[in-house]
Amino acid sequence: MTADSFRSNCEPWIAPGQFQLHARDMTATFSADVPLREAQRALSEVNQWLPIDGNPDAPLGQLIDRNSTGPLRLGYGAWRDLLLGIQLENGRGERITAGGRVVKNVAGYDLTKFLVGSAGILGRIKALTVRTWRRPVGAIRAIHAPDVRILNRLMPGPLKPQWAIFSRNELQLGYLGDEPTLQYYRDHVKQSEPREIIEQSIAEDVAHRANTWRASGETIFRASIPPARLNELPASLPDTEWIADAAFGIVLGAAPADRSVISATFAKLAGTVSFWKRNDTSAPLLDVSTNSIERQIIERLKVAFDPGSKLNPLPWSIR
Repeated sequence: MTADSFRSNCEPWIAPGQFQLHARDMTATFSADVPLREAQRALSEVNQWLPIDGNPDAPLGQLIDRNSTGPLRLGYGAWRDLLLGIQLENGRGERITAGGRVVKNVAGYDLTKFLVGSAGILGRIKALTVRTWRRPVGAIRAIHAPDVRILNRLMPGPLKPQWAIFSRNELQLGYLGDEPTLQYYRDHVKQSEPREIIEQSIAEDVAHRANTWRASGETIFRASIPPARLNELPASLPDTEWIADAAFGIVLGAAPADRSVISATFAKLAGTVSFWKRNDTSAPLLDVSTNSIERQIIERLKVAFDPGSKLNPLPWSIR
């Protein structure tokens, strides 16, 4: 790794609760405690946005720790694609900088990738720099029969959507863009023979996904299966509420008291599953899965890249 890609005891990028917009470069630096809703509000003033789905009231650092991206990943990429740099505090209280504030600034290991989904084990995120996108002017939603093969047929062509959500009753495909792009979709989306076409503002589109891409209940699950097997879900989980990212095979749902049923179902579908428990309606989610393989891998990375530093507790854990 290069000295520029990993620096310790450096100056803080930004004060807590603050942000800096680099509109001309289409990047922005945020304190990790800034909520997603506030980040989007600030970016909208320069006609930009951060194409990430997630709890709008959750801090950006929490969303990175949990790798919470959502269906927009299909059109815009995930956190690993959007992050340019991160500042964190390790177990010795040292401030570490990985990456930077421009799209390409160093050679060597891109340590920002390791922070995504690390649940605070590698360090407590203090600040982040992301690449931003021009804010879409509107959105079109096409409602299809619940068959992921429809998405597969559209993926190689110009009607590839920016997001796709699959449920027991329907396949929803979302199209976003500027006015010329939206006009193209208005003229051609009907070729895919949807049940219904809905045009809406970008704010309505974001709100719709926020209300749809979620699971409620005392305990929820997050599973991953091959997208080609999503069509088997309705018959495999007839009595369970779930929603799925049709492009990547990510499934969210409410877990019953007997979690073994869910675990067995996703094992048959060649998938994996973890469980999360919510103590109250406003608290972050805490992993209660007995499968610790992912955590063991992250801890090994911690030892390899930051030996001698204690493992941090989850910085966004339930209090």
